[in-house]
Amino acid sequence: MNIKMTAIMALACLSAAPAMAASNQFGLNCKGVQEKKTGMKSAEWTERYRIDLDAKRWCRGACKTGAAIDMVTADQIMLRDSRATVGGPADVVTTISRIDGKVSEFVEMGWSGSTFELANAKCTKSAYVGIPGNRF
Repeated sequence: MNIKMTAIMALACLSAAPAMAASNQFGLNCKGVQEKKTGMKSAEWTERYRIDLDAKRWCRGACKTGAAIDMVTADQIMLRDSRATVGGPADVVTTISRIDGKVSEFVEMGWSGSTFELANAKCTKSAYVGIPGNRF
């Protein structure tokens, strides 16, 4: 392979790198239902998430602070204490399906391993607008 061809291939790879990295940073707009009180009718629920898989960080809503992503697999993203950043209860876990875009928020009920679903929705991918970073 000559030098000119090698240079062209290197430039092609470099220009593709930002596009590949961008796919690991995205927004999610989710719409579904949530249970606000046990025994009451479900209410509409909408939420926005910002996800950065490279930095393993996420945030939701107004996104005042970022949090660590607990687990990422080929099929799922898991966020622990997912309502803590918005003043909600502890022990809420959010799972986001990377296959069908479904999100589920549930409370883990102690040592029994039981869960109680708070909300579920379907998400669509949107533009990534960043996550507030560390100041120190």
